[in-house]
Amino acid sequence: MKINKEWHEQNKMPKNADFEQRMKWHLNHLKNCSCSTNIPKKLAEEMIRKGIAIPTPE
Repeated sequence: MKINKEWHEQNKMPKNADFEQRMKWHLNHLKNCSCSTNIPKKLAEEMIRKGIAIPTPE
């Protein structure tokens, strides 16, 4: 798992991020960095409850 240091430096998670901010950050993270292939469990559960599709790793 290789970290995209430049992406991480330019895309900090907002402080006290709400659901929409967390979801957007993690979805972009999956697209731009290979240091993780999963969305955190609690966030994924909330996405499922709201009917939001969780992308599968490529």
